[in-house]
Amino acid sequence: MYSKKKLTFLFAILFIIGNPIFSQQMQEENKGSWLPLHGEKTQSAANEFLQNLDGRIRLLVTGYKNNLPANTACFEKNIVKINDCKWQAQTTISRTNNDELTCIVKFKLLSGDMKASGVALAIDFNSWTTNNYVFAPAMLYGGNRFKILTMQYPPYIRNANDKPLDIPVTTTNILHLNPDGSHTKVEMNTGNVATPMMGFFDPQKRRGFLLLTDQCTRFGNNGLIVEEDAAVNTSHKQISFVVNAPGIRKEKYVMCGREASGDKTVDWKAGEEITLRFKIYNFDAADLPAFFEKAFFVRKALSGQNEFSNITPYSEAAALIVEMHNKNKWFENDTTAYYCSKPGDSSPYAYQIGWSGLPIFSFPQLISGTPEQLGRVVKSFDNMLFTSQAPSGLFYAANHNGTIYGDPHGQMQTLTNIAMIRRSMEVLYFGIKSLDLLKKKNHADLIDPKWERRLRKCADALTQVWLKYGQFGQFINVDNLEMDINGSTAGGYAGAGLALASVYFNEPKYLDLAKATTRYYYQHHFSKGYAGGSPAEILQAPDSESLANMLEACIVLFDVTGEEEWIEKAKFITHYLSTFMVSYDYQFPAESAMQKAGTHAAGSIMASAQNNHSAPGYYILPGDMLLKLYRATGDEKIAALYKDQTHNVIQYVGAPYNPLRTQSGFVTERVQISDWEGNNQGFVDYGDSNTAWEILAALSATMNPGIYLHTDDSTFLVMDHVEAKIVERSKTSVVVSITNPTQYDATVSILSETAAEAKQPLPLNGFINWKKVNVKSGETKLVHIEKSE
Repeated sequence: MYSKKKLTFLFAILFIIGNPIFSQQMQEENKGSWLPLHGEKTQSAANEFLQNLDGRIRLLVTGYKNNLPANTACFEKNIVKINDCKWQAQTTISRTNNDELTCIVKFKLLSGDMKASGVALAIDFNSWTTNNYVFAPAMLYGGNRFKILTMQYPPYIRNANDKPLDIPVTTTNILHLNPDGSHTKVEMNTGNVATPMMGFFDPQKRRGFLLLTDQCTRFGNNGLIVEEDAAVNTSHKQISFVVNAPGIRKEKYVMCGREASGDKTVDWKAGEEITLRFKIYNFDAADLPAFFEKAFFVRKALSGQNEFSNITPYSEAAALIVEMHNKNKWFENDTTAYYCSKPGDSSPYAYQIGWSGLPIFSFPQLISGTPEQLGRVVKSFDNMLFTSQAPSGLFYAANHNGTIYGDPHGQMQTLTNIAMIRRSMEVLYFGIKSLDLLKKKNHADLIDPKWERRLRKCADALTQVWLKYGQFGQFINVDNLEMDINGSTAGGYAGAGLALASVYFNEPKYLDLAKATTRYYYQHHFSKGYAGGSPAEILQAPDSESLANMLEACIVLFDVTGEEEWIEKAKFITHYLSTFMVSYDYQFPAESAMQKAGTHAAGSIMASAQNNHSAPGYYILPGDMLLKLYRATGDEKIAALYKDQTHNVIQYVGAPYNPLRTQSGFVTERVQISDWEGNNQGFVDYGDSNTAWEILAALSATMNPGIYLHTDDSTFLVMDHVEAKIVERSKTSVVVSITNPTQYDATVSILSETAAEAKQPLPLNGFINWKKVNVKSGETKLVHIEKSE
């Protein structure tokens, strides 16, 4: 239909006044619909562009009643009359290639006054089927057509009838379309998603559709609405993707449910206007990985490049966190001593194992590695970590001075043997990393042989679970290995620890199991567009932790085997993971803490489809898996993704000169861009700091290089909060200029290598050997890097 040659042309749609199509529809009393009533559409070149998907566009003026569209007028051409008002829509469409349209629409009220109203673009698709995969970044995956259980936070499945071994994906009342396609509406605004984007993948036509828009207008965030009516007995099966301004929703998502949105309509006066921008994609997509690759490629196509601020050097941020932990996170009395989240607190959550606890929580202390810190880690392992292991080899959920607690919320004191199986995977992975780090820092003498036996027993227990069930499930009785809640993709993390165990214990069967389990989760879940259930308190909702953990497993398998299979899988998982990463610099509300501090939300990670907040980073990983993937692929978009997260995470670390918060080492948990917890976007709770986010910030600042470069090509990437550039290249060396614009002295780590060396896996804990350069506050230093370094 279209030439393959790249085209650029402009359509100015400025039509004469015609008879507007006017539709008024009330689904029920006070429940208006965005779906077209009589097949109305706006004359536009976009309709031809969408024809092979049976799609068409409508430009709309809408009057609201109780925040529902009560009377909606569709522009047939460029003028529409509604009530006693006359509106104009001027549309410019440019096309730069076969699968992309850029659309700019200027709406103007020419005459009359109109109350409680707004404008919108709707893209409607007919002959719709629920087999299509409906998508909104961090919020909708396959339309979230899951089994829904209505319960409050924190949820747990207690009824045995709701958790058979073949349990379907089960979530709380997150935003969702209905499994049977019956009429429903998903109401969001741009703050609910990581990128202002919606779309779908059509597996039958093997095509994808994506719609991008801007975050906001002068009225605030734009609305993003998906409305579907495609039940079996529905004669006209259809779906509409709507962007409205102002963003008006009848209800908004809140934790595990809905409430009145509180969105404010606008009263218009003659002469007022508003402009909306869109990118529309209609593209070939052989499968879901191809669909997610496209979403990854275009996520910044409308917003453009985000900005960076240099606030606190990596070295200072890590030091402040470690110092604060040794002051505030260390418990010791006459009988025991250990690191934990909240020493002395009565809540079991303060003494967790694996997920949100040891040995991850002690890893920054091992990196810092003073004699006192090493002694404290040894005591933590002896007194808390390895006393939390069940006879089976798996680990309990929490351990407060010898009192064991389980994971089921509300029954932690009684169901003490029920724990997330992911906890044992975390212990195995970071446990082996800890022992390896001790050895490489010449502290092997501190390793108690029983620690190694305990870790090996953990790997054997995971093996038993796999052989029994063919998967790892989500929650398990760690005493007898009976599954409590099966399903989810929490088990995708297992491959990381098992692969390391195969090397540490010289046991090939662990590597075989790591490969088999990672392939299983990839083939049965991730490649089909589901990744969820890794946290303890979201049931099995889609989440970012599942993806980060799976990516880590793939990269560790590549590190251990050198096999390209794991790089190929890692690329898809990265594309998928990017849909949870905020892609642009969100405009926080005026006078909010993050607006005043100039915080850049790009690179923060949305938690899950249930917990609709963004957060500083990956829970709980340093993000160096993206560096390793970039080394293997040379993909500059992966490098950009890596920098967005690894640089910007430091913004949230409290420091004396940080404009966001000054409490040293404290890390804010919320990067709040949505209104799911009230109108607190950009808010910082200065009385709170979360140990998990403190740990991930410390790990990010120590396990990632401040500067990465190739000595034999132009590859050059700066992650640390410094300014750097290459000023000279010769046959024998590269000269790098580093300027420290912050208020702190910095120790900058540099990873330099050749392009050929970048194709080889990095050694485990290799960051301890990177070149370190001291740069004082305000100083510029020239650093000579020999090509052999």
